Amino acid sequence: GQITATVHEVRPNGTLLVRGEKWLTLNQGDEYIRVSGIVRPQDIDASNTISSTRLADARITYSGTGAVHDTNTMGWLAKFFISPMWFL
Repeated sequence: GQITATVHEVRPNGTLLVRGEKWLTLNQGDEYIRVSGIVRPQDIDASNTISSTRLADARITYSGTGAVHDTNTMGWLAKFFISPMWFL
């Protein structure tokens, strides 16, 4: 898939800090993917796209809201049992 990103900063060395996100609305909730990183202008092709393999210092976040996301969230009891205080 593709994600649209915008330039948030032009660095002194000419590289570009880009950020973008894409939301997907599903039956059970919403999910998103966020991407940010540094791009060299010469890596941007004629169709104004760049391969993710050319994204330096890439940060990729995937999360969501709703029932699908809630099933992947640890409950309070599980958090209690893995906390360091349990071993005291």
